[in-house]
Amino acid sequence: MNSKFRFIISILFLMLVILACSPALYIPTLADSQKAGVSADTLALGRNLYVNSCGSCHSLHRAEQFTKKEWAKVMPVMQKKAKINNEQRMMIIKYLSVHYKEGQ
Repeated sequence: MNSKFRFIISILFLMLVILACSPALYIPTLADSQKAGVSADTLALGRNLYVNSCGSCHSLHRAEQFTKKEWAKVMPVMQKKAKINNEQRMMIIKYLSVHYKEGQ
């Protein structure tokens, strides 16, 4: 097998892994953007950042697995590990906020 073919197979495999994880995550709708008080584009960017920045290191959690308080506790730690800026962190939080687990 030549290296170009292996590279293409590797990229296809990586795309398959990413796509296999993302269907479990909600895809933002207009109603979600109204609930969050931000544009649908912001939620879509937040989802994209979550999938690509957070999902590059570990399996992704659905937003409803944790409460707002639990997400608020973990996000600053993960921000440093994912090397994302504050604006990117806030977009991810907006995305997650639409479906937080009920509770504090």
